[in-house]
Amino acid sequence: MNRFQYTVSYFGLIIGAIILWAVLWISGLLNGLEQEALRWRYLARGEVASTAPILHVDIDAQSVAMIGDRPWDRTNFAILLNALLGPGEAKTVGVDVIFSQLGRGSLLDVERARSGDRMLGQSIAHYNDQVVLAAAYTGTEGLSAVPLIRMGFADPKKNLFPESPSYPIVDWHVGKLGLANVDEELGKGVIPQWVVGFVEVHGELYSRNLMNGMRSQLFDVMNEPQIVEDEGRLVLTDKDGWRPHEIRLYSEHVLYSLGLELFLTANEIDRDDIVRGERYLLIHKDGAVFRKVPLVERQSIGVNWFSGWRTDTFTEHVGMHEVLERAGSLSSAMQAGDTAAVDTQKEWFMRFKDKVIFVGPVDPQLKDVAPTPFNREPVPKVGLHANLYRTLHAEAYIAYASNLHVVLIVFSLTLLVALLALWNRPGRFAAVLLVCAYALFVFSAFSLWHLVLPLIAPLGAAMTAVLGIMLIKLGAEEFERRRIKNLFGAYVSPELVNEMVEAQRDPQLGGVDAEISSLFSDVEGFSALSEQLEPNQLVALMNEYLGAMTEEIQKQGGTLDKYIGDAIVTMFGMPVPLENHAGRACLAALRMQERHAKLREHWQAAGKWPDAVLRMRTRIGINCGVAVIGNMGSEVRFNYTMMGDSVNVAARCESAAKSYGVYTMVTDAVLRAAEATAGSLPKRKLDRIVVKGRSQAVEVFELWDQSVDLSQAEACRMHYESGLALYFEGQWADAIECFEKAAAFEPGSEYASTTPSAVMRVRCLNFLKLGAPADWDGVYRMQTK
Repeated sequence: MNRFQYTVSYFGLIIGAIILWAVLWISGLLNGLEQEALRWRYLARGEVASTAPILHVDIDAQSVAMIGDRPWDRTNFAILLNALLGPGEAKTVGVDVIFSQLGRGSLLDVERARSGDRMLGQSIAHYNDQVVLAAAYTGTEGLSAVPLIRMGFADPKKNLFPESPSYPIVDWHVGKLGLANVDEELGKGVIPQWVVGFVEVHGELYSRNLMNGMRSQLFDVMNEPQIVEDEGRLVLTDKDGWRPHEIRLYSEHVLYSLGLELFLTANEIDRDDIVRGERYLLIHKDGAVFRKVPLVERQSIGVNWFSGWRTDTFTEHVGMHEVLERAGSLSSAMQAGDTAAVDTQKEWFMRFKDKVIFVGPVDPQLKDVAPTPFNREPVPKVGLHANLYRTLHAEAYIAYASNLHVVLIVFSLTLLVALLALWNRPGRFAAVLLVCAYALFVFSAFSLWHLVLPLIAPLGAAMTAVLGIMLIKLGAEEFERRRIKNLFGAYVSPELVNEMVEAQRDPQLGGVDAEISSLFSDVEGFSALSEQLEPNQLVALMNEYLGAMTEEIQKQGGTLDKYIGDAIVTMFGMPVPLENHAGRACLAALRMQERHAKLREHWQAAGKWPDAVLRMRTRIGINCGVAVIGNMGSEVRFNYTMMGDSVNVAARCESAAKSYGVYTMVTDAVLRAAEATAGSLPKRKLDRIVVKGRSQAVEVFELWDQSVDLSQAEACRMHYESGLALYFEGQWADAIECFEKAAAFEPGSEYASTTPSAVMRVRCLNFLKLGAPADWDGVYRMQTK
């Protein structure tokens, strides 16, 4: 694919990831994950102290042991309310227990049950403005489900009344009710985050609930009691015509959530001063807006969890059994006239003064439990209503991003992260930082402003896009790697192929000027050697030799130009530029010589090769400089190769090495560049020469590899370079003496046809005999290629 096609693919992938995760968000499939992510934010923020005067009275295991198992005698709750609101002087009490006729059961003695209901009703009537009792829709679907507006229950006349206390616990103007329902469908999470803020019910259901309670209370004293309608009223009557009770048939009720109702009661809010809008619940007090409570889906309220359960640092807990015991002790002390005991008990009850009391079952056996952001194990749900109160008290409302804002966030973050990921390595690092920064901002926004921003959807979309981009890029890189390998795989190392791909640039083809190092190698005496071998032997030998030499070249980043029989032509620095191409070329030459020495040992051990093979040597010439590199040839067939003056010099160095009896000859330009990066190399200066076809002189050097005795070679170098200096000064006799000393240490004297010391000695003898030319400048001009 071309660049445009890749661009279209990338942006198509990005848009696809955005659409996918936006749809997942809007459809609600991510609600569970987002709720878990919200829990992480609560844990990161930590529990927060509240100034709300809340205290919990727990119906715990000890309390259940005291008052007995369900159905509970409601006399105990009457005593509890009298104690909390009497000597305790609590501001208000909310009881998260549904005292309905259904909850009374049949195991409790009927008269005792009626007596308990009457006592509880008397307590509530006495403290009517301070007590809130729980009511709840106990079903999960159908008519018994919570009438949610978003589910189509918008007409109050069609809504059912929740399960709630009846007469005599409550009456027409006695008893406040608070909804205990959690909006479980809204979040789809395990942890409750929303409560049903209010439910509006119009009709005759409340009146019939009260009248059923009245009939139950008077059932034994009436002659077949029945409930009848009479001119808009409900009348309790019997066959004798006795009409002890009658109430209005039609009524309109708005039931607020238990925590909200307690807040309204504690702050003495008139229910007529509440305006229920589409987005907010406006609570007025003294003619001004007292609270502006955000509504979710027109009805539900988000709960800000200030703390978990049983966090005594933030909220005091007292067992119901202890309150009952203290109330009994106070009553006994008052009857006995024990002033000191009375004062002691009253002092204990002062902990409830001006407090908002939440009474609720906390024993796990009672099963009114659920997890919180701070408690993995299920804990009493009454804590949810207490945290709603804290939310209203502190006006710390949870705000949620709208679907439109979520889509915009998903779009923006995904696009930015993906574009950065498409950039180079700094861009990818910036993409990671951006993702981390967004996650940090999400956590900070919740801690500072109670703002819930999406976390899973934006990060999921961004990671999906980045993963897709990585897969496309990997596919593109693999395609590019194969393409380059097809072009250069035969003469470029795999490392260079990978470097070309990672650099995201095409090899420079078509003829360019570049600074490179050229290496030419040849097998000494190959023609004579080939005559001694069968064709199949020659092929096997050369394949092994050329394979080993090419391997060493490619290890140093060299590019194979071509094979010419036994000769190898190589360049360093193209098609991928190498800053230390000269050093790599020299190291390649040394490794080639060492590898060839090991091959000779291997061939000798094999015992199947003639002596000519065992004496086989590689001769190498290296030069560096500007050359023209590119595809050269005809339109039908071409080759990626190099040409130019610097290349010719390298080739002449290889042939000149034969004249001196050396096996690795390099120019001074190569040596200077190599030692600038690779450090000092084992070498000696050979001569100043002008190769065939050139007029400019170059200094040439011999490189020694590890296959020679370097200590012997160093002794040779000292004598040879001393003689060379005398030679350049025209002191032939003294130079001859030095060359003769050097000859004793020549590394190649055992196998080379000649040595540099022998060559220079003969040259000095000729000058002594015939004299130097008139224009002699110390430069030797090669007569052959």
